[in-house]
Amino acid sequence: MDVLHPPSGKYPTKQAMVQAALREAIIAGRIKPGERVVIDEVARRFGISIIPVREALRQLEAERLVTSQPHVGPVVTGFDEGAVAELFTLLECLELAAARHAIERVTEADLVELAKAADAVERAAPARWEEANARFHARLAACARMPRIAEMLTAVSAEWERLYRLRFRESAAPDRIRAEADHREFVAALHKRDLPALEAGLREHNRRALSHYRG
Repeated sequence: MDVLHPPSGKYPTKQAMVQAALREAIIAGRIKPGERVVIDEVARRFGISIIPVREALRQLEAERLVTSQPHVGPVVTGFDEGAVAELFTLLECLELAAARHAIERVTEADLVELAKAADAVERAAPARWEEANARFHARLAACARMPRIAEMLTAVSAEWERLYRLRFRESAAPDRIRAEADHREFVAALHKRDLPALEAGLREHNRRALSHYRG
């Protein structure tokens, strides 16, 4: 498959390498919803047997990036009309869960890194803003030191990134100035250990984004 690019970096297994390459191609939109992932073609592309490819696809199915269909095989998972609302609901719930623990566990070093992440969002070019924004929110969730919440948030964020690239890349951007001001308020709330302010800000931030993209 020409859309597959060897991933950068080193991977412990062939399965991990194939999984990373397929994930990147799916999220980038080079393999589109409904397209088949032909196991033999992927194996030939990387010069490996079909076994690590099958294992990689099982993991991607757990991430909801592919779906195994009877008599067809693995295909890239699509999005229904309710996907935007569902994804932002999940993002809000996960961020609120992280916030409750972050308030208790955030360190001065965390606050410095979070402020740097907010700076990066504000400096980001329009085409890279969503990516920088996602990194800020991941850094915010990391302050909770709850790895399962962080992993789930990463998975949901990846689904949103794929949906954004497929449906919204050419649409009008959200109110960037307002969103970036929210980030600064999140940092300030964490610094003050003000959970009600942080929770209220996260709810409004996510619901405003949902309203924008749902139109």
